[in-house]
Amino acid sequence: MEIIRDINTVHLNRPTVLTIGSFDGIHRGHQYLVSRVVTRAKEIGADSALITLHPHPKVVLRATLPLRYLSTIEERLDWLVPLGLDYVVVFPFSLETSQIRARDFVQLLVDRLRLVEIICGKDFALGYKREGTVEFLRALGQEKGFAVTVVEPQAFEGQIVSSTRVRDLIARGEMDEATRLLGRYPSVRGRVIEGDKRGRTLGFPTANLAIAERRLIPADGIYAARVRIGDQWFGGAANIGIRPTFDKGQRLVEVYVLDFDGDLYDQVIEVQFVERLRAEIKFESANALVEQMQRDVAETRRVLARENHDAK
Repeated sequence: MEIIRDINTVHLNRPTVLTIGSFDGIHRGHQYLVSRVVTRAKEIGADSALITLHPHPKVVLRATLPLRYLSTIEERLDWLVPLGLDYVVVFPFSLETSQIRARDFVQLLVDRLRLVEIICGKDFALGYKREGTVEFLRALGQEKGFAVTVVEPQAFEGQIVSSTRVRDLIARGEMDEATRLLGRYPSVRGRVIEGDKRGRTLGFPTANLAIAERRLIPADGIYAARVRIGDQWFGGAANIGIRPTFDKGQRLVEVYVLDFDGDLYDQVIEVQFVERLRAEIKFESANALVEQMQRDVAETRRVLARENHDAK
């Protein structure tokens, strides 16, 4: 998969089947759409491509909207790699680019990507004030020589899959259903930063993560987690919240990595949230907190052992 970060610098040699959108989270609905693009491209001897708009148009056009991302742009690109696309174009969305007329944007796709087919949802639209509706594009396609194929919204286990739905589930800490709709565990990545080292004094040293701005974080609480450090995976007990027993301060994401002894400072690690074990609560003493943390770690081991068994 080749990543194109400036569409104006390319002239592809082969015709392209394309889909366009934000694709935040790369959930099962996105995965199905991409599979249609890849399959169709192979059928007609074309390349497959996806344009991901970043930042999200809603963030740009409605700056006060409290939208939280399911993925950073780099996470999004990584999750697209195994889906078989030939090209992914990162298109910078801004107030300026939002003014591009639909006809002009399509001409860019024809000129730069040799567009022969767009595959999209029924409510898809592009260009200034979303003037490029499906009907508009079909009419323009007859003039410019490309087709438009509409796919229906995808349902999984009776639920329409959408980024909005997944965001709501993660924000409530409902990892099981969010996992089903994503096709993988909800996760965050972050660089390990120095904390107050209180966990170390309690016998549970934790890695504190610096999370990207606007990145969605699950509901406060304790989670059984999987932790990727480099190319290795470890179990982990993750805490999200303000640590009310001590701080009542800044909301943090921290994880105690099971069976790991090493320096993580300044490394980027990934935490996958497998199951929410309990809410974050205030304890009467540090000893009471330590006793609960021991139970949390034991429960984390049970959850991860069960998940590993079920995956076999």
